[in-house]
Amino acid sequence: MRLSNGRRASQPERVRVSSRTVLRLGFAAVIAILVFSTMEAYRIQGIVSQQHVDAYRQYLSQDEAVSQLRRNIWLAGNYVRDFFLSRASDRASLLKSQIADLKAKSERELAQLEQAKSDQAATAHLRPGLQEYWSLVEPIHQSMAATDASAAYRFVQEEIVTRRTALSDSLRRITSTGQASLQESERQFVEKRQESARRLSFLLGLCVVLALLVSGFSLRHVDGLERETVRRYEEVNQAKREMEQLSARLLEIEEDGRRRLSRELHDGIGQTLAILQIEVSHALLLTKESEARLKERLARARTLAEETVQTVRHMSLVLRPALLDDLGLVPALQWLLEDFQRRSGVSSDFTEEGVQDILPDSVKTCVYRVVQEALHNCEKHAEASQVRVAVRQSTNLFRVDIEDNGRGLELNAKRMPRRNAGLGILGMRERAARVGGFLGLESSPGYGTQISLQVPLAQMPSDCLSVIGEETELKSNVYPNPVSG
Repeated sequence: MRLSNGRRASQPERVRVSSRTVLRLGFAAVIAILVFSTMEAYRIQGIVSQQHVDAYRQYLSQDEAVSQLRRNIWLAGNYVRDFFLSRASDRASLLKSQIADLKAKSERELAQLEQAKSDQAATAHLRPGLQEYWSLVEPIHQSMAATDASAAYRFVQEEIVTRRTALSDSLRRITSTGQASLQESERQFVEKRQESARRLSFLLGLCVVLALLVSGFSLRHVDGLERETVRRYEEVNQAKREMEQLSARLLEIEEDGRRRLSRELHDGIGQTLAILQIEVSHALLLTKESEARLKERLARARTLAEETVQTVRHMSLVLRPALLDDLGLVPALQWLLEDFQRRSGVSSDFTEEGVQDILPDSVKTCVYRVVQEALHNCEKHAEASQVRVAVRQSTNLFRVDIEDNGRGLELNAKRMPRRNAGLGILGMRERAARVGGFLGLESSPGYGTQISLQVPLAQMPSDCLSVIGEETELKSNVYPNPVSG
């Protein structure tokens, strides 16, 4: 069972790893296909273009050779005609050199045709015809130098023109074959381009399909991550709300415990010690003059009882001053400032404006604890010489301003102390947030600290209101008189 649970617990992690692997492979495949398609298109374009250029160059070379051969054949016939018509003395040597030059050029052009691999049958038929033609015209300058005009005319018409026409037909067939070869090359070029286009279209289509699959899987994966993020965010928010509720509940429990303990100290131990003090005082009155030692011991006991009463009273006030519950917020804050001034020697100034007797208990507790924590921080860290506390109440807002002229604090972007940030400011802000208020902190090194607490009273439910003044009769031997500001 444990093994199966362990496997089941590790399965989501394997799925996430597999999803990432699939995405990586998918994107790699898409990129590989795109790169391969680009390289293949470049290669096919290069090969097909080179084949087309080679075929076109071969056709031009063949056509140039055919044109030169045709020109040489016609020039040879013209030179022979000019030989028969001319009466110059050097016409024989001129014809000989002209025919030799044309024959040499024809040999080079014929070799170029054979190297170009044109129509083999036409080329094979052309060589004997050219040899026969040159064999016919080469000896004319010697053998027919004295031939008359009519014989020369018949020779030209019957021999020269006939062979020249036959050679022209052979050259024409070679030209036709070259044109057909060029057209075939162009057809193959078009077919290869179409085939390459189909291949590239297939690759691009495959790339598009794969990209769609990868994008769909990516969207699904991202959607899953988003749902997981939302779920985790909701869990964090729920945990935060639960922590806030727990913190608020702990504060309530702490205040209730302090209140009960303060009452027990005051009503139980304090009253018992007060009665003990009274009884010792009565016993002192009943002693005789000769009982000096007994009177001394009773006086010492009364002194210890008085000191114990003061200690219990102080403990009760520190835990939760009964002034806050019995007389209200303003007397409690006045006593807090007086005690702070007496203990620290820092000059304190307290002002109040429009504070009513009826306030929600949560607001009173929040204000008292915030002022108490601010005075504690001032005494411990600020090194101030003067502190001002002002409380103001309007129709919908209760405001507390605490200001000192101490050394100040360096704040971060969240308006919290950058260094030595304890839990005091956080606790004050949690108390303010608990009652729907806001705690502002303004400070800079060397310019003191200002704390502002604002609590909207309109948001307070009516059942939270507590009437102050139900127990207004205080015992003078327990509570000190409040000092007005």
